[in-house]
Amino acid sequence: MKSRVLLLGLSALLTGCIIFDKKSEAVTFHQLASPAAVTTRAAPILFVPRAIIPSALRRPNVVLIDDTGWVRIEDAHRWIAPLDRAIPEAVGRHLTSLTGLPSSTQSPAEEHLVLLLTVDKMEVFTPAGPERSIFSIPGTAPNTDTATLQLTFRLEKSDGTLVTAKTLSQSRPLKERTPTEFEKAQSANLAAISAEIAKLLPAASSSK
Repeated sequence: MKSRVLLLGLSALLTGCIIFDKKSEAVTFHQLASPAAVTTRAAPILFVPRAIIPSALRRPNVVLIDDTGWVRIEDAHRWIAPLDRAIPEAVGRHLTSLTGLPSSTQSPAEEHLVLLLTVDKMEVFTPAGPERSIFSIPGTAPNTDTATLQLTFRLEKSDGTLVTAKTLSQSRPLKERTPTEFEKAQSANLAAISAEIAKLLPAASSSK
């Protein structure tokens, strides 16, 4: 009898902890834009492994970091794939579209080129002034925020021989501080950086 009373008490306690009428906020998924690339050349294959990204970006959520180090995590906005995988995939498609060279995120068996990517910055930059932080109230002053992307790449032969290495940076203005605008601006930044990388590929000059 005592055990039955105890079970009823626990049941009532647990039931009191559950909220049935609270609706979860819908999650919006974001993806870095890239072209549907067509391969027109057989070689060399460009192997683009997972990128090295800042620790704050190693999460499914869209993270807005400003240049002072403040972080805002968007719970209802997530990347469709982890950024360390999504960025190489997008860059690979851009390079295939620009040069006709095949790209892969898996190491090929034959001789190939390796493109190592390190994301140095993927943040929101706000010039000094009253609207210094990404947390300030929208609409209180003209919005001068920009989405900045800085990426360092290292191009190697499959035996590890260095071909070239360079740090590239791009910025785009943000119409407003939202994950959707951030996604659009960073997609444009990534496309511009990919175009710069394409110019430095050994076979790029003769691909088109």
